[in-house]
Amino acid sequence: MKIKTLVPLISLFMLCSLAFAHEFWLEPVKFWLKKGEKVRIDLMVGEDYRGEHSNGHKYKILKLDHYSNAEKKDIRNTIYGDSLSSFDISFSSPGNHLIAFSNTSKFIELEGLKFNEYLRTEGLDHVMKLRVQNNDTLKAGRELYQRCVKTLIQVDDQINECYAINTGMRLEIIPDKNPYAQKSKVPVTFKILFDNKPLVNGLVLAWHVVNGVTTHETLRSDKNGNVTFPIDQTGKWMISTVHMIPNQDAKKADWQSFWGSYTFGFY
Repeated sequence: MKIKTLVPLISLFMLCSLAFAHEFWLEPVKFWLKKGEKVRIDLMVGEDYRGEHSNGHKYKILKLDHYSNAEKKDIRNTIYGDSLSSFDISFSSPGNHLIAFSNTSKFIELEGLKFNEYLRTEGLDHVMKLRVQNNDTLKAGRELYQRCVKTLIQVDDQINECYAINTGMRLEIIPDKNPYAQKSKVPVTFKILFDNKPLVNGLVLAWHVVNGVTTHETLRSDKNGNVTFPIDQTGKWMISTVHMIPNQDAKKADWQSFWGSYTFGFY
């Protein structure tokens, strides 16, 4: 079942205060550039595709790579700012360019009922089922969480296959067609992979911001890890999902979650 929701601006702060783990994404100042043009890209955390700079002092960057049609480049040393959450980049070749980021896990602990509500909100039914089976629904949720995010940039008018690169992060979102190659509203299928295998029944959201108004649609991934959303060539988009597994070291945390997003946008 697909759910489409309009989120009024007035509810933004209420939603942020209720949510434990916000979405995390890469947000270029603009997605369409000219060759050689410099752009700032921010590491953002928040809700409803609106937020603030992530605090980069609370984790280490495992991956910040720039993928062009011909090469992969580690750009971790370009991060700057008081919160270590921005970097500048320019592109010497036309076409599509993909940036991928992941970080070390951060720890959070939530009181049992709040953790249950968080699981329901994020569609993590398999974890909730395990807690029920183990009579753990009143037990606090001790969790490590990690980000696995991408953004796709268009330079000049050429296109290439960068949009579909599997960057090797544990949670991957990969579109089946280039969002920038479409000329009208078309269905785009996104494959969700965890440890390079299709993620079945994952809750996936397509966030869309146009003229300051955010909408989102929600679907479950099928047996092949696929979800399909109608994408039009307006505003900015983010596809996001969360997956959680039991943590291998129970002394550190009971659960490990992975938060994925894929952003792109238009004029």
